Amino acid sequence: MERTTRFCPKQKTTNASAKATTSRATDHSAARSLQGYIESAATEHGIDPLLVKAVIKTESNCDPEAVSAKGALGLMQLMPATARELRVANPLDPLENVTGGTRYLRTLLDSYDGNVALSLAAYNAGPEAVRKYDGVPPYAETQSHIVKVMAVYDRILTEL
Repeated sequence: MERTTRFCPKQKTTNASAKATTSRATDHSAARSLQGYIESAATEHGIDPLLVKAVIKTESNCDPEAVSAKGALGLMQLMPATARELRVANPLDPLENVTGGTRYLRTLLDSYDGNVALSLAAYNAGPEAVRKYDGVPPYAETQSHIVKVMAVYDRILTEL
């Protein structure tokens, strides 16, 4: 558990985030830690939990309330349309976000025969872009995203 704490440091709590956290804890009476959400979703969908953790660290820096400039939401930065497709009612809810994002990552891994780089490219740029370019799109952001996720993944592995 200590590694999890270092990996995703505790967020500063404001009154608004404290209320949101309390509300989420109430909504999920059996609330578990982020590590518990990751382990559960990863096990359910047959994905290495360290890869899920690396995506979360890269996407949101472990901030469950993160909102990107493009409108991606939560820990795994789900776009609203993707969240709807995944039946994620509240993308800012950590459990729903991690569960939906992990399920989406599993779908991408299946679509690309387990190719992690292509799956991460599709996670970042969308499957359409991967199809269009028949591989990793030539977008600097997407190429950088793959490198960052894999570097975080490697860092987590070395900490074990």
